[in-house]
Amino acid sequence: MVLSSDNKGLVILDTNILIYSASKPFNLESEMRRMGFSRITVPSFVLDELSSIGRSFDKRGKFARLALQIARHFERVESEVAGADVDEKILRLAKEMGCAVATADAALRRRLSSEGIRVLLLKGRMIIDPDG
Repeated sequence: MVLSSDNKGLVILDTNILIYSASKPFNLESEMRRMGFSRITVPSFVLDELSSIGRSFDKRGKFARLALQIARHFERVESEVAGADVDEKILRLAKEMGCAVATADAALRRRLSSEGIRVLLLKGRMIIDPDG
């Protein structure tokens, strides 16, 4: 799915940041808007991963189920990007769409940064742009 080569106002949320926002409640939408993003998206494969994690009855499963509720407030992106795992799919989708990614995952952050993709990080309960 290619939207536009100029998606500076678009951000993709990853699984990790959604689970974090459920476990340490803060207003993810207002943080994204504060950072200048007018479109906040969640890929279908992230929702699938949250559903899978949510089947567990442990604490992470509970937060994944809450994260699914949070994710429903954002635009859903149906995507069939190839990739060995969700992180790779996020990387490919962000490159294809020319947009930023919000994550709380250090390994994904490094992968995205090495590919020149703008990354937004979580610091406490605030979103920051380490390069901005």
